[in-house]
Amino acid sequence: MSRNLPVSGAKQIAATLTALGKRIESQAIRSGLVAAANPPMEEARLRAGTWSAQVAAAITKGSSRKNQDGTYSIRIYVDERKPDGFLGYFAEYGVAPHLIARTGARQGRVAIRKAAEGKGKVNTGVLKIGDRFVSGIVRHPGHAAHPFMRVSLDMTAEQAIAAFRDKIVGVVERKTGFNLAAAEDEAA
Repeated sequence: MSRNLPVSGAKQIAATLTALGKRIESQAIRSGLVAAANPPMEEARLRAGTWSAQVAAAITKGSSRKNQDGTYSIRIYVDERKPDGFLGYFAEYGVAPHLIARTGARQGRVAIRKAAEGKGKVNTGVLKIGDRFVSGIVRHPGHAAHPFMRVSLDMTAEQAIAAFRDKIVGVVERKTGFNLAAAEDEAA
């Protein structure tokens, strides 16, 4: 998911960071991205927690990195390696109604659909769904989407931008002693 969010004063900050050197520029931007990722991540955890506590616990942020085109990015995502993390995709986008059956070799979803329509036959095995054992073809009704990632970014965009700016100002001041916030106020 990629979003371009308008930031006022970005050109002035970029010009100042470029003047300070590549190492400080990179450190400031990467630290800013880590700080900016926190508000949307926390909001996503709150929203996902109403649906599944395990999905909420699986929401994490990646490392900030420099892309090939010279921009920087950070990723907030549901880690599918954590318990029930894979369910985050289903919660975010929903599931269409579909058929489920345990079949033999060379009996895929087309064969299952035809068998459900009465136009064919498949060898069905036993499935365990929850605590029950079922056999035959099961019609899954699907479920509606419960978006939490995109909504979280939209709701906390202003907070993320403010956190990014504050972190960059703090890093520049700590590394150089130059107060970027005061210089911006004087220019305005």
